Amino acid sequence: MADSPPSYSVKETAALAGMSERVIRNEIERGVIRVARRPRNSRAAVALPKGALLYFRLLRDMPVRLPRGDRSDLYRLLSGDRQTAGSWRLERGTLKRGILMLDAKAVRTDLDRDLRAYEAGRRKAVSDPDTLGGEPVFAGTRIAIRHIGRLALRGIPAAEIKADYPALSAADIDFAAVFARMKPAPGRPAKLKVRREAA
Repeated sequence: MADSPPSYSVKETAALAGMSERVIRNEIERGVIRVARRPRNSRAAVALPKGALLYFRLLRDMPVRLPRGDRSDLYRLLSGDRQTAGSWRLERGTLKRGILMLDAKAVRTDLDRDLRAYEAGRRKAVSDPDTLGGEPVFAGTRIAIRHIGRLALRGIPAAEIKADYPALSAADIDFAAVFARMKPAPGRPAKLKVRREAA
């Protein structure tokens, strides 16, 4: 059976695209992008395809604000296997609309690199109520992923972080920075289990 293509939550999409969750939710609510709804018991309410990540990365760096119809056409072009959508066309990795030209090939290359790093990091992330109260850590360590990410986002160089945490690779630190951009899930933290010694 073939694997289904990867999909991403709104939080993941926002962190990987470098945009706010609000912008992504607005594009969904306005019908610019169409998403698959997930069952209630899954980790996220919606599933965004890789094309959505590419769309939001391009939108983030767009030199002009596009009207809703043009954004919708751009998303259809990026999420499908087509060469044109509305007034947009794709020619040799370049998106064209009138005099506007965007290098989608370079953005796609950067996104592919970031997604490989993210997926590798996601496989190394574990959460156990007995380790740091369930805070996600790197497998085989007690190093909180969000803590490392916050250090990276504050501008602390990766070499300095690695000096303090030699078990981590540069890819781990990159993953942690993306992970830290995602808001933690709402709700109370898990209660710590306290063992009492027998008297």
